[in-house]
Amino acid sequence: MQDYGGLLAISATGMQAERLRLEVAAQNLANAHSVISGQGEPYRALRVVPYAAGSELFDNKLKISAASATAELHGVGHVEVVPTGAEPRLDHDPGNPFADAQGMVRVPQIDVADEMLTVLTSVRAYEANVRAMAAAKSIFMKALDIGSNH
Repeated sequence: MQDYGGLLAISATGMQAERLRLEVAAQNLANAHSVISGQGEPYRALRVVPYAAGSELFDNKLKISAASATAELHGVGHVEVVPTGAEPRLDHDPGNPFADAQGMVRVPQIDVADEMLTVLTSVRAYEANVRAMAAAKSIFMKALDIGSNH
């Protein structure tokens, strides 16, 4: 019998990665207008970088012929949260207590539309993983039903 638990685990790792991506996007949106962080610098936008689990790349596993398709996929192996590297932009706000002598304030370089797109795509990807889990469960239940009739 096929290992359906592995299918559920793949979707579970995808759901965890998408949840983290949603949390990071929400943090970026919440700090889009932050002038200063706890370190005394403007907030730096973050990105989630997921990596596939297993010793081979996902693309290599897909290239395996059908006859030798015993290699397993493992889902998301680990995830890194990294700064985007975008330098803060200067806004003219002379009334701000953090403004310099010219009235310029350093604020995070966060594209709100891009962050909202990240939110939408991570929610859709999470939903797709939920549907994949439901399909695997349905297949597993059908296999048990077929097996119990013989």
